[in-house]
Amino acid sequence: MLLKENHVHPGDCVSCDHFISPVPGRVISSSGHSSSTSGYTCGTIYVDHCSTFLFINHQLTTSASDTIRGKLLLEREAADVGVVIKGYHTDNGVFSSAAFRSHCAELGQSLRFSGVGAHHQNGVAERAIQTVTNMARANMLHATLHWPEHSFIDLWPLAMNYAVWVFNKLPRTGVGLSPEEMFSGVKCSRSGLARTHVFGCPVYVLDPRLQDGKKIPKWDSRARQGIFVGFSPRHSSLVPLVLNPRTQHISPQFHVIFDDAFSTVPSLTTVAERDRRFEQLFQSSRECYIDAADASSNPAPLDDHWLSPSDLAQRDRERHLDLLGRTPCLQPPSASAPAPLPEGVLPTPPASDMDPPSAPEGVLPSTSPALPQTSEGVPPDTSFSVPPIASDHDDTSSVSAHDPLPSPTPDGPPASRRFPSRARGGTWKDGPALDRRYTHGQWKTGFTCLLSLPQYALSIASSWGQPPPAVANVGRSCSPRHGTTRIRHAHIADLALLQGDWSGFGSAISTGSPSIFFAHLQPDLSDDPGSFTVTDVQPHILAAKSATNTADNPTYGQAINSPHAEKWWEAMESELTTLESDLQAWELVPREPWMHVLPCTWAFRLKRFPNGLAKKFKARFCIRGDRQIEGVDFFETWAPVVQWTTVRSMLVLATRMNMVSAQADITAAFVHAPLGPEEHIYVRQPAGFHRDGDLVLKLKKSVYGLRQSPRNFFQYLSSHLEKQGLIPSQLDPCLFVGKSMVVVVYVDDLLIYAKTDREIDTLISNLQAAGICIRREGTAEGFLGVDIVRSGSSITLLQVGLTKRIIKSVGLCSSLSTPIGTPAETTPLPKDVDGSPASGSFNYAAAVGMLLYLSGHLRPDIAFAVHQCARYTFHPTRRHELALIRIGRYLKGTMDKGLTMTPSSDPCVDCYPDADFAGLYGHEDSQDPHCARSRTGYVILAFGCPVLWRSRLQTEIALSTMEAEHVALSTACKDLFPLVAVIRELSAAVGLDASFASRIHCKVHEDNVGALTLARLEPRRMTPRSKHYAIKYHWFREKVADPSHRVTLVKIDTRNQLGDLFTKGLPLVSFVHLRRLLMGW
Repeated sequence: MLLKENHVHPGDCVSCDHFISPVPGRVISSSGHSSSTSGYTCGTIYVDHCSTFLFINHQLTTSASDTIRGKLLLEREAADVGVVIKGYHTDNGVFSSAAFRSHCAELGQSLRFSGVGAHHQNGVAERAIQTVTNMARANMLHATLHWPEHSFIDLWPLAMNYAVWVFNKLPRTGVGLSPEEMFSGVKCSRSGLARTHVFGCPVYVLDPRLQDGKKIPKWDSRARQGIFVGFSPRHSSLVPLVLNPRTQHISPQFHVIFDDAFSTVPSLTTVAERDRRFEQLFQSSRECYIDAADASSNPAPLDDHWLSPSDLAQRDRERHLDLLGRTPCLQPPSASAPAPLPEGVLPTPPASDMDPPSAPEGVLPSTSPALPQTSEGVPPDTSFSVPPIASDHDDTSSVSAHDPLPSPTPDGPPASRRFPSRARGGTWKDGPALDRRYTHGQWKTGFTCLLSLPQYALSIASSWGQPPPAVANVGRSCSPRHGTTRIRHAHIADLALLQGDWSGFGSAISTGSPSIFFAHLQPDLSDDPGSFTVTDVQPHILAAKSATNTADNPTYGQAINSPHAEKWWEAMESELTTLESDLQAWELVPREPWMHVLPCTWAFRLKRFPNGLAKKFKARFCIRGDRQIEGVDFFETWAPVVQWTTVRSMLVLATRMNMVSAQADITAAFVHAPLGPEEHIYVRQPAGFHRDGDLVLKLKKSVYGLRQSPRNFFQYLSSHLEKQGLIPSQLDPCLFVGKSMVVVVYVDDLLIYAKTDREIDTLISNLQAAGICIRREGTAEGFLGVDIVRSGSSITLLQVGLTKRIIKSVGLCSSLSTPIGTPAETTPLPKDVDGSPASGSFNYAAAVGMLLYLSGHLRPDIAFAVHQCARYTFHPTRRHELALIRIGRYLKGTMDKGLTMTPSSDPCVDCYPDADFAGLYGHEDSQDPHCARSRTGYVILAFGCPVLWRSRLQTEIALSTMEAEHVALSTACKDLFPLVAVIRELSAAVGLDASFASRIHCKVHEDNVGALTLARLEPRRMTPRSKHYAIKYHWFREKVADPSHRVTLVKIDTRNQLGDLFTKGLPLVSFVHLRRLLMGW
């Protein structure tokens, strides 16, 4: 990013300028249409030089008082984010008045002026006005085209506000940050952009009586129609402003449904009505100037479409004369018709005198037609040129403009396609059906035909109005830097950026014109298109594309048109070969009317290593299980999943006994399991591999997507593991224990531990001989995305990749964000009912989900802080967002840390329970019973290594500290006793003798004397103060009294009570001390 000299910080210099409109604009707080005396007639736009942040203030007059009022609003908004405005750069006029100058002097702000009549010296503000008005004009024209009945031209202030809102939130090319982020210094989430809507589209507001929980007559309408006119600046993020078409009142509404496609309202019906409305818009869209000195400025030339035949002939003569004047070597055009260009080559219009003026720093070039607002100053820039393409033989030469496109070969499409053309009636082995649907003539148009995009977008623009300047003037200028070389389809089709699915974006992509396509994607393209990358594209285009295209989980169309198309195609071939040839998953049968035929789909996933590198391309042929009918297509669906407590316990024992580990993956796992005799399921043929005839697939195996597939596969795998001598645990059905081997099953991934590699290879060979397509994939490192680092007798669990994604998701990638020592404040996190609403700068629920996954796997130090935030996922406030950001700052300082486990030789299982009695009381509403609930927290260590931890609110209100501690003690032991039983089960398999298993004992460390005394009492002995909770927890006391469980209750110093980490926010010294005891660092 280029910075202007001495303007390297937000607020160093702000350019501002007035704009006026001949049409009075609507005042937001009013009702009805604006009159000529009560509406907005002008406004001021402000542009920060460093960040290009825009601020707009609409005014009734251009007086100094109105202008100063807008200036104060800007400075108030800047102060909210810690920015101080130090100076302004303006034109003359009102800005040079004594009132404005004295106001700046009082605040210590510098003031610079452009020369008289030299509006180009204030180009930053002038171009900002043009950019905003073009965006607003496009929105209003679009609304007029689709809903003429309610297209009001006096809504231009709202349209401009919405354009500024969008501009400030769009990331800038090259830096990846939006003007709003650079101005405030806070990284924001892009999730808000996905929730934007089309200006002027219909919205349907829920009836107020239903909003209040009341009932209305059965046949009354449930919603009222309105018009979307932007978002409210005074309410929670993305609360829309809705215009009532009947009363013309504008109000913020929450319970609304948007019709962005205008599908529920009538569009233009007659040519006369259409021409009348557009003529009204264009008549009021002429540029108007405040300064009389600008009256002599040359207006922008009209497009050829608007000229009469005589005017068009005159313009052609002027162009020829201008061309002859600049290039003497050319001959005058002959009277004969010009020779036709080769097929596929774009004509090269003559160039103009001058290079197009470049856009001021930080303002995106506009690509919208003319608007009912007008800017003060320079006319719009409408010139654009396409850069040359380097030749394959000479980097400095360019491809001739008259080189024809490569013609298709008789055997199929050009060589740039990844798959050869095939006949339409082939089998699935002949290649994707998509490639068989196009004739040779269709291949000639390159990649655009393959996308099947709509063809009307630009035709409407050329018929009804002047097209965007960057499109209408492609090739009309020539400069020493930009020659007249044209871009050809074959080159564009090879660009990696264009291999995704751009369907639905229409516009120039559907026209088949490479130059127009590049004009839309990159109006200021100046480099070789061969180096065209994501950072070179206008951010709002990529933002729209990224909402429907995830690189790691593409759709079928995205996969076969992506840069990894060959990999995805190989994955699909492998999938079908496995299903049809190897596993006989189905048979083809004729379709009958009585069959319930289910639809199918392709699911793609790019698996990555924890560090983000590509690991494996997977394609799954899936059935649409959501279309299954219970009792017809399925009966039972339950299937178990291994607990992470079991995985960690096995890691501890394997590390202590130096066991060998291996991961194993089963190809097309679910399809191994046969369907029951009572199940008859019929499915359509897979997309891209359709065979002739009205045939359907009759399933014989549990193909992916069926609701019963996980259950059928687990039962199938369990039976084969039992045949190998592996018995399922009574406490965790996904844990299989043998004489010298342990197998952990997580769906189709197996984690195998044994004493030698030979035993693991023998098991895998036996399973392969039984017909299971299983293969070994290295050791336990990287299991389920967790890095396992071994160092001597210790192991460390890490998830650096997930930690980085969490930090990025809460906007802490900037170097301005600093780490912090603890993840939570010492005061609890309440509901904060009356607090500030959430800013919506990041996806709160997504961040909480990732944090829960991280804290549950290997970061017990953040468990308490994460659980506090998770309570408010459905209604967060700004305070809750700051609590999440604090966790992110803590993770940023401990990114390379994890859970370090060093097993000891003592066969002891330690439990550290703790409780925080009514910790929220006094911080939340005293009338809310939740504020009186206590918090339970505990951690269980096996052989000195943490394997299980919890932090949660108690379900019932405790009446004393002793009761809260006793509840926590009992709750912890619900997890303690099953865990001890699992460890005893595993001891024989990992090589521990029977005497060792008998020596496994438990220690419960309690720091509350009352709870400790109560727990040590005889099972049937109660105190008067503890009778009310005796029945609920008497079983725990019986377990403690039973000598076979070998449970010991011991007193521990509060300073060493590890359970404190899970019940309250601790000071830095205490937190670091307990973290070192628990996690080893």
